Amino acid sequence: MNFCEAWQGRRGLWNCAIFISTIVVLSMNCAGLMVGITTVFPHLIYVPVVIAAYRYPKRGLLFAVVVGAFYLLMSYAFAAGSMALIIESLVRASVIVIIGWLIAVLSARLRDQERLYRGVFDNSEAGSLLIRREGSARIVEDANERAATLLDRRQEDLEGRPLSLFWTEEGETAIFSLLESDGRVNAGETVFYPADGGEMIVLVSLAPLPQGRSILSFVNITGRVNAEKALKTANDKLSLLSRIANDHLHRTVNEIIETADAAEAGVAAGGTDGHVLEKIRRLAWGLARQLFLAESYQDLGAVPPAWIPVQRVLSTQGIPGGTGAVSHRFWAERLEIYADPLFEKVLGHLVENSIRHGGDVEKIVVTYRETDEGLDLFVEDDGVGIPDEMKDQVFEYDSGKHAGLGLFICRQIVGVTGMTLVEDGTHGQGARFVIHVPEGNYRIEGRDADAPVFPVPEDPGVLSGRGVPHKSGAVVRELVSAEFPVANTLWIDYHETKGDPATDRIFAAFAGGEAVSVARCRRHTGGCEVDGVFTPERHRGHGYADAAVWGLVEACGHTTLYMHSVLNLTGFYARYGFVEIKEGDLPPSIRERFAWAQGAMEGANVCPMKRDADT
Repeated sequence: MNFCEAWQGRRGLWNCAIFISTIVVLSMNCAGLMVGITTVFPHLIYVPVVIAAYRYPKRGLLFAVVVGAFYLLMSYAFAAGSMALIIESLVRASVIVIIGWLIAVLSARLRDQERLYRGVFDNSEAGSLLIRREGSARIVEDANERAATLLDRRQEDLEGRPLSLFWTEEGETAIFSLLESDGRVNAGETVFYPADGGEMIVLVSLAPLPQGRSILSFVNITGRVNAEKALKTANDKLSLLSRIANDHLHRTVNEIIETADAAEAGVAAGGTDGHVLEKIRRLAWGLARQLFLAESYQDLGAVPPAWIPVQRVLSTQGIPGGTGAVSHRFWAERLEIYADPLFEKVLGHLVENSIRHGGDVEKIVVTYRETDEGLDLFVEDDGVGIPDEMKDQVFEYDSGKHAGLGLFICRQIVGVTGMTLVEDGTHGQGARFVIHVPEGNYRIEGRDADAPVFPVPEDPGVLSGRGVPHKSGAVVRELVSAEFPVANTLWIDYHETKGDPATDRIFAAFAGGEAVSVARCRRHTGGCEVDGVFTPERHRGHGYADAAVWGLVEACGHTTLYMHSVLNLTGFYARYGFVEIKEGDLPPSIRERFAWAQGAMEGANVCPMKRDADT
């Protein structure tokens, strides 16, 4: 440290105080000795000695010796042979040295203790807050780095701020009431609210300090609490599952035995029943399925939840096609759901349930819709549907003929991670199962850094096997974000439009392995807009644009859709449920795209259109 730095900042203030007080006190003593005053001014010498010994404990003794020696020399110079004055000055100089030594020792120990506690405070794995009381509010006086990290704030943003910044009044009052009644809090559970807007369950310890202060330490136990809840939920479900499985298995075995006895009696009487073998086969299949369910779901909640790619799971389930040709139309290419690994079996069971119990089912469609509360995943068919009075009963394990066993377990599985499962289809028009996924438990690949991009299969055979066939002969599928350049290439002749994975869902029609038409559904703050419907000139006249729009509307149809249609194509879009609307009926975020037209939509050769969400 150079000379200039010694006189700057807080260190400079201390050094100035020591230097000035020393000069002033020694000067006053010198003047006093000159006029014979030897009993008042010497007591002032303790002031710079105390200041210096407190500020610089390691040099305090040396400073006291120098000041004491200087005072002794001055006294000797003015003593004029007075032995009494010399002895008095020697004693006083000794006292100055002793005081300097004592203050230096105490200050050094205080600094050591301060460094010790500061090290514990700053380097603790727990968040630590020093809190002081200011009127009716409690203020954060100091915060360690760990506390700032857990609360998602900077240390300087916490210091001087009230606890209400991250703690509710009810939670704060409850913990500090325990402190007042018990003298300390060793393991209190409460909830903090970090800057990211989430909830953090914490375990706090709180102890009082002098001068109305207190020290609070906390650790994040959100993961542990959630794991305990999930484990308890899983154990409860496993216990119930065991009872259910035993009940159903015993019932099925008894039916098989009764059928076999009836067949034996029929043979003994000289007759046979042609339906006996078919009934036994059906019961045996049911028994095998129940055993499979019991074995599959015994690990419910035992494995941590994982991100499950919905489209990939549905495409690899090996779901049977039923008695007729059933079209499987899965529109969840980029969707991942955070759920128990057994959620894969839920998806397969819901699709298979439509095939086995839906009657003359021709199509099974899987789509999703984002809402303010999260996401709704739809699995629907065009079969006979479920009567209104049976919509809740189908999820009960004893709904009859074992039909509800699989659906009951499906509901338990989705409940492990806070999802719900209901059926809200229209009887006579088809069944529709809706899985509601809470916010934060789903993600769209490529949308942001938390949703990794799906790789594109290098094998052309894998790509050719994906998608939904259309009557035009094309195959339609949603593009993953890594395939957006495919659409961008087609759009070169369409205003050089570019796709954005953060807001867009792009659907492409493929013929001969080549993308021949595209359509886009873009998410705005006020709604979803259909645009970018384009087919290169060399591919027109084959119905490929029809295929791309058909796929988009079926995939996004549970959301209200808006668009600006070219005037000569309004009839084309009307076939998909779009109706003409006034420009003012468009959401502002969609209307502003054509703000340059200043309300003259016809002059811009476009017409606003709207398609209400499917119900």
